[in-house]
Amino acid sequence: MKNVMMKEHSTFRFLSRQVVAEAVSMVEAIDVMKEAFQSLSNGEAVVPLRVNLPQPEQNAQTLFMPVYLPSSEALGVKVVTIFRENPAQNLPLIHGMMLVMDGIHGQPLALLDAEYLTALRTGAAAGLATDVLARKDAKVLAVFGTGAQARTQIEGVAAVRSLEKILVFGRDIAKTEAFCEEIHNRLGLSTEAAQEPSQLEEADIICTATTSNVPVFEHKYLKKGVHINAVGAYRPDAREIPAATMQKAQIVVEQRSAALAEAGDIVLAMKEGFLSNTPHLTELGEILIQPRPFRLSEDEVTVFKSVGNAVQDLAVASFLIKKAQKHDLGVVLA
Repeated sequence: MKNVMMKEHSTFRFLSRQVVAEAVSMVEAIDVMKEAFQSLSNGEAVVPLRVNLPQPEQNAQTLFMPVYLPSSEALGVKVVTIFRENPAQNLPLIHGMMLVMDGIHGQPLALLDAEYLTALRTGAAAGLATDVLARKDAKVLAVFGTGAQARTQIEGVAAVRSLEKILVFGRDIAKTEAFCEEIHNRLGLSTEAAQEPSQLEEADIICTATTSNVPVFEHKYLKKGVHINAVGAYRPDAREIPAATMQKAQIVVEQRSAALAEAGDIVLAMKEGFLSNTPHLTELGEILIQPRPFRLSEDEVTVFKSVGNAVQDLAVASFLIKKAQKHDLGVVLA
């Protein structure tokens, strides 16, 4: 992607949610993720730990995520707000914007709506992790959550595996059934609302995309050889995955330092003695740099624990800006 944003230096664009959603397909986003994760693991990308600004009186927090990606000759910062009371008022849980600048001269290039960008890159990361880690014969997907992240998790997995069935676990049955109908109409896949926890035993792949602070399933219901994408919990005091599962699994992360600082699924399992104080964590980019079979057996459980990383956002944003310049997308502000 080198030199993709050196053109039209006098142009600054606003790229809306609609432009982001329509201009980049999930397959393209997954392909972009490959280079992003390799850049992260080989030390090329510069990604400081994000700044977390808590707002306890609103049950909310704001995240500031800076990143520099030399291969894209770009730097950027994403600002995301998470207001947990919003869904009860029919408002989005997450709002966000991302500013991208030319990495050679520092000139601002574009401002992007980051709400869908965040969901897209998270789904693409899960799709890539699934392609690398899940069994090739995986056919049944179970999803926890019915929000924007859950939608792109399904799209990401469906892009890399031939799914025959999707099970959706949600707290509100009416909302879950409506979500299932939407997914079926969009992707043409058999999708049903799960009624019992034991239905998880059918799943070859699991995606957790919730706001829960506690595990969303019990370890005893896992099928042998299952692969799990855990993307909902991003704080050291919150988790979606049982400690017993983390203990049994091979764990793959985006970036070790970020996972050990922010991934409650890992941090809490360490505190409880299910993982050692120096757990074995493999970065997804390391597997991509030196391709090799990762699974030790077909019965092994694998977990991709994601807390989100700004290199994912900048990689997709850089790809999108290239398209915007070529096809004159978005609104030119200056």
